[in-house]
Amino acid sequence: MGKESIRFLHAGDFHLERPMQDLTDIPEHLKAALVDAPWKAAEAFFEAAIVESVDFVLLSGDLLHPISTGAAGPAFLLEHFEKLAQHKIPVYWAGGTVDDPERWPEAVPLPPNVHYFSRKEVESVVFRRNGTPLATIVARSSDGRESIRSAEFQCESDGTYVIAMAHGHADRDALQSERIDFWAIGNDHNRKTLHGEAPHMRVCGTLQGRSFEEDGAHGFWTVEVDGDHDAQIVATDGDLFRYVTQTLDVEDLALGRDMREVMSKRIARLQNEHGSRHLIIRWRVELDLENTMLVGPEAIDEILGWLRREYGHGSCSVWSTQIDVLSPKTYPNKWQEEDTILGDFLRISQEHRKSQGLQLNLGPIVESETPGTAVWQQILIDEDPAERAVALEQATLLGVDLLRGHKVDLIAPTRRFGGTRG
Repeated sequence: MGKESIRFLHAGDFHLERPMQDLTDIPEHLKAALVDAPWKAAEAFFEAAIVESVDFVLLSGDLLHPISTGAAGPAFLLEHFEKLAQHKIPVYWAGGTVDDPERWPEAVPLPPNVHYFSRKEVESVVFRRNGTPLATIVARSSDGRESIRSAEFQCESDGTYVIAMAHGHADRDALQSERIDFWAIGNDHNRKTLHGEAPHMRVCGTLQGRSFEEDGAHGFWTVEVDGDHDAQIVATDGDLFRYVTQTLDVEDLALGRDMREVMSKRIARLQNEHGSRHLIIRWRVELDLENTMLVGPEAIDEILGWLRREYGHGSCSVWSTQIDVLSPKTYPNKWQEEDTILGDFLRISQEHRKSQGLQLNLGPIVESETPGTAVWQQILIDEDPAERAVALEQATLLGVDLLRGHKVDLIAPTRRFGGTRG
């Protein structure tokens, strides 16, 4: 068997049918870029394959839903598959849940350089260079099961570099039991390394994060394997927008430090860390309600407007989508000791917070005050205990704001009473 190196890219979960999420008050100058971001990230991946002259590419599912994207989706893939074909680069594609092979339009044949793996059984394909077998790709498209069954990917060693590709939840210990050199896994939208040495296990993640649940860097894996089957694996970023959550605690804002100054320094650091990408930031702020000057929702709303004006434009926009003020662990003692409605409210709230709201009976209130169906009312009454505790914290902060005379906008992006510790 020839001692030759191979080079390939691994990506997946393009989800071209899904828009960007977790956005409020989208600025006009970013709308087109936000719409195009997933498509541009996918385009950059295919261009990288050509520029780097890779031997082949691995696509581990959920590229697009061909009906949801309309004709533009399949046309986009065909265009780039054909470009790869012109450079003699094979494509090995294991479908996920949205790009099930049976959903692909029959009237749209794939180029001959694309192998779309069956969902019915595991298939084995050998990559050859000048007739010499160098890699074996063992894969299947998702059949709807959540977990990958490692036993299905058994492969007898024949001297080639063995790659297994699948879409679903992966159990690292189970995958290690098979004779596989590299596991290419799709499903999770955040890039992960399940096993950092042979057998290598990589979750590619999506090319473009779309929410704060998909924060941080996104892109694809570049893998180079030498003749002894030692692999060098590099994470290559390809996203155009990046979601970031920033938390300011009491210490950050202690001793009268100006919130604008603290936020400006954070933004400067983030711009340095993330390069030329647009950033979408969610701020979570813990305030000293007794001593800070910025205690009212109107003041926080003004801060958000300033952030957007100051940093939300330019070639590398930093768009602050919301400011969540965290529910404080405790409220000032002097407030709780007051012989006022605020004091009564805080004392009662404190008792319920100790029991995580388990003694609250929302039934009578919901039945008399809440419009809607019986199903909706039942959901409110039978709320999960953990969710009830969170709702109690949020309601307490909202009540404090109202009782202290602050003007509250219940739908403002400065969700002062909506922040939770997590």
